[in-house]
Amino acid sequence: MKTIAVDEETWEAIKHLKAKLDAKSYTEVLKKLIEVWHSVELDLKAEKVVLDDDEADMIISLLENSDE
Repeated sequence: MKTIAVDEETWEAIKHLKAKLDAKSYTEVLKKLIEVWHSVELDLKAEKVVLDDDEADMIISLLENSDE
């Protein structure tokens, strides 16, 4: 187990999140924050992807046929 130091404002925010998330531990709160951060990062990267119509059609076709 590791210990981290945070300022009072951060501590209060983490305690508030723990209650709001109905988390059993601060580890759960931090894991949720990390999960959300990864999702946001992925969304930001996905927004930057640009495909022309032919490329998009090809990818859609590949995805539809991948189930077979």
